[in-house]
Amino acid sequence: MFQPMARRGEQAIVAQCVMALSVMALSVLAWLRTEQVADDRGSDSSEKAFMVILAIALGGAVSAAAIAFVASKTSLFQ
Repeated sequence: MFQPMARRGEQAIVAQCVMALSVMALSVLAWLRTEQVADDRGSDSSEKAFMVILAIALGGAVSAAAIAFVASKTSLFQ
């Protein structure tokens, strides 16, 4: 149940390394895929509207998470 602090630190480092490697691999795959573009006409208006709505929702979710994080950290000092 209780893990020493060094063990948790090692797990965090390993998790960060795995995350960095995953991001790099996905970036390389995305770069390779752009070499074979089949349709370069652009998106239609419904796709653009969906992307705008998705961006707004994602921005709201990130903002809510940041506010919750800051609130939890500031409550420790009260």
